[in-house]
Amino acid sequence: MRAACLLLLAAAAAPGQARAQSPVTLMPEGSREGIVGAAYGEAWERRGSSKRQGFAYPLFYMQWSSGAFIEGLSAGWKLSDEPHFQYGPMLRFSSRAHGEGGSQPTPGGFVQWRVLHDLELVAHTGVGARDGNVKAELALNWINTLDGDHTLVLHAATEKDDARSNRLGARWFWRLGRRHSLMNSVTGIRLAGSAAHAPGVERRSSVAWSTALLYSF
Repeated sequence: MRAACLLLLAAAAAPGQARAQSPVTLMPEGSREGIVGAAYGEAWERRGSSKRQGFAYPLFYMQWSSGAFIEGLSAGWKLSDEPHFQYGPMLRFSSRAHGEGGSQPTPGGFVQWRVLHDLELVAHTGVGARDGNVKAELALNWINTLDGDHTLVLHAATEKDDARSNRLGARWFWRLGRRHSLMNSVTGIRLAGSAAHAPGVERRSSVAWSTALLYSF
């Protein structure tokens, strides 16, 4: 979601404002931008399950010109003055396998590198505060602006949490008006390594989809 939020914020940012810009975010000094929304979708009932279930959840993202941002239950701070190469600390709440023990705080850091104008590399890493295990994610996003109202983002990612998994997916953003957008997403997920052969795994692969209505402010 983070790349999606940043993409929408960048598209919604008003160019040509007279106020001085922050070198970190290129936003006017002292300003903030945010997104709220609601999503509904379907995915496997639990990781590795052959059953599927629907789900609904809220979406929230806020960014300040200083580089601080909040994304759902995660928060971070951009430290670089180069807008195309950002890094900094980040606190995330990672999941636990099959919901055992719920989520846990995972302090760590992130790197976000805009390799080309339409290609972005994002990495997160951290250590679980309770289990002490390293969590890491590496994602590649290709951003294709089809026209003024439609943007397609293709992404590939690999993740190590309580289990290893790989993802391929696409997100389509449709600007409905000045502040409202529709985001449709479909993602193929496949367990990897020992997670694919763990006891209780009924299905190694699954397809998740969701649609969300977003409001920028």
